[in-house]
Amino acid sequence: MSRLFDTIAGRTVLVLVLGLGSTLFLAQYVYIVGSEREVTRSNADRVAERLLVLAQTITAVSTESRDETAHGLSGGPLELHWSEEPLANAGGSLDTTAQTLRAYLIERSPELSKRGVIFGTSGGSSADPKHTTLISLGLEDGTWLNVTLARGHSTRITSPSLLVTSLVGALGVILVAVLLSRWLTQPLNRLADGARAFFVAGEDGRELEERGTLEVRTLARAINEMRRRIERMVGDRTQMLAAISHDLRTPLTRLRLRANTLPAGEPRLSIERDIAEMEQMIDATLGFLRENTDQEAIEPIDVAAILQTIADDAADADQPVTINAPRSLIARGRHLAIKRALTNLINNAVRHGGSASITAHQSPTEIEVVILDDGPGIPPDKLEAVFEPFCRLDDARGRETGGYGLGLTVARSIARSHGGDVVLTNCDGGGLQALLRLPKLQHT
Repeated sequence: MSRLFDTIAGRTVLVLVLGLGSTLFLAQYVYIVGSEREVTRSNADRVAERLLVLAQTITAVSTESRDETAHGLSGGPLELHWSEEPLANAGGSLDTTAQTLRAYLIERSPELSKRGVIFGTSGGSSADPKHTTLISLGLEDGTWLNVTLARGHSTRITSPSLLVTSLVGALGVILVAVLLSRWLTQPLNRLADGARAFFVAGEDGRELEERGTLEVRTLARAINEMRRRIERMVGDRTQMLAAISHDLRTPLTRLRLRANTLPAGEPRLSIERDIAEMEQMIDATLGFLRENTDQEAIEPIDVAAILQTIADDAADADQPVTINAPRSLIARGRHLAIKRALTNLINNAVRHGGSASITAHQSPTEIEVVILDDGPGIPPDKLEAVFEPFCRLDDARGRETGGYGLGLTVARSIARSHGGDVVLTNCDGGGLQALLRLPKLQHT
C-alpha cells in the first residue's frame, strides 16, 4: 500500500477519491436530511388531516358503537381506540415527527387545542412494540379518540437503490481519478524514459520534447540544458586527454632516439623499458577514451554466447576458466562493448586470482554474471577504489601482469552505460566475486 501512494499517480487518485468522494457523500447527506424533513412535514400534514376526519367520523356515531367503529377504521400505521378518558400519558419530550404532527393538528383545528391533544407513550408490556406513540384527541362530547402511531410509519427515504447509486457514484469517482492520474503523469513518465535513455550510450540522441504543462516544459528544458552541459563537459575532457596522450608521443620519440645513441648496457635497457611502458599506458588511455565515445549500435545480444566465446578462447590459451550458464541470455546493448567488459573481468580474475569460475542466470528484469577467483581478495576499503582509472593495488604486480588499472574502470563504465553495474565483494572462503548486472531484453 505504501508503494502505491509513493507515486504521483497514486497520490493523485487518493486526493481525487477523497475529495470527490467526500463531496458526493456530503451532497447525499444534505439531500437525505432535507428530503426527510420535507417528507416529515408532508406525512404529518396527511396524518393530521386523516386524524381530524376520523375524529369527526367517531363523533358522528352513537356512543355504544364508537369503539367498534374505531377498531374498524384502524389500519396501516394507525390503530384507533375510543374511551371516556385519555389513554395517553403526557410527559417527556416529543420527537420531530410528533412535534410537527401536533402543530398541524392545532393549525387545522384550533378548537382541538381547547378540547385537548395529548401526546404520550402507550406503555405497558402488552403493548404492541410496533406502536410507540399514543395520541389522545378530545372529542366534542368530552370523550377521547386514542390513536397509536406505528413505528413503521417512518419518514426515512434511504433505500437499497440509494445505496447502489452511492456505490456506482463512488466507482465512477475512482475510475475518473485513475484516468486523470494517468493523463497527468504521462508527460512525467515520458520525461523519465527520455532521461533514462540519455545514460544508455547510443540509445537515443534526441533531446526531450518540451511540451505539456508549464511545469513539465520547464523540467524538460532544464534536463535538456543539463544534458548539453554534460555532453560538452565529457567531450572537452575526452579531447583534452586525447590531445595530452597524443602529444606525449613526441617527447617519447625523442627519448627513444637519444636512448639509441647510448652504448648497449643496462642503463639503455632500463630507459627503453620505461619508454615502452609509457607508450603502453598512452595506448591504454586512448583505448579507454575511445570506449567512452564509441557509437556502436544498440541491438539484442546473447550474453551466454559471448561468455562461451570468451571461455573457449581462454581454453585455447590454457587458462583455467569454467562456465555454467543457460543456453541463451538475451540483453539489449553493444555487442563489442559487453564482450570487452566481460573479458576484462575474466582476465582480471585469471591474472590476480589464478582462475575464473563463471556463473550466469537471469531474473524477470535483469541478467547477472558472477565471476569468482581463487585469489586473496581485496581489502574492504579498496573495493570501490579499484574502479578509479589507473588504480592498482600493487604497482609492481601490475607491471608484471601488464595491467594499468583500467580494466575494472572500463567494465563498470560499460555496464552503467547499459543501465547495469559491476560490484565487487570478497568471498567468505577466500577469493573475489565480480557481479555484472545488465537489464534483460523485455519483449513487447
